[in-house]
Amino acid sequence: MKRKYAGIILAIFIVAFIVTVPMIGCKRVTVTPAATVETTAPETTMAPEITVAPVTAATSSETTETVQPAVTAEKITKIGAEMTGAIPSFMCINKTNMVTVEVKNTSDFTWRTEMPNLVRFGYHFYGQDVSFTEYDNTIRTVLPHDVKPGEIATVNVDIKDVLNKGTYVIQIDMVQEANDDAANNFWFSSKGVTMIEGTSYFDTCQ
Repeated sequence: MKRKYAGIILAIFIVAFIVTVPMIGCKRVTVTPAATVETTAPETTMAPEITVAPVTAATSSETTETVQPAVTAEKITKIGAEMTGAIPSFMCINKTNMVTVEVKNTSDFTWRTEMPNLVRFGYHFYGQDVSFTEYDNTIRTVLPHDVKPGEIATVNVDIKDVLNKGTYVIQIDMVQEANDDAANNFWFSSKGVTMIEGTSYFDTCQ
């Protein structure tokens, strides 16, 4: 009976030993939670936004010139003009005087305001009691527009080259000039056209 209990006790002791020894021999390991490593994603640098302007057709700063066809001088076979007007009896030496003339184109070509066939008004003056005279180099007055054969125009002819007091004969005449061909440069009176003529006294005006 004693042996039976002794065997049981021994068995319990052996079991306890088997269980206890591994626990004594094992070193307790403390598991430290791993440090949390914060991974920061590299900051992405955004490229600056580029605004692309809409492509438009470039506008040239140069103005396209319209080339006008060259005007050819008309052939002249007949030169004529009918002028109506009157020379004032008094005019100023210190101001521009204007004499109104109505003229009809009885030529067979157009009187133009530009070359070729440039036609303008001029005048001649001759001093009667003073020695001042001028035939060619007097001021010119342009036509208001091109005047075709048969048309009538009204022109205010400027007279302002008389600079000295006295009595003068004034002759209003027409002239075609500034052409390369000298034959096309002439006073109309030299072709038989009647001028507007009169005597005028010139003095200072207030």
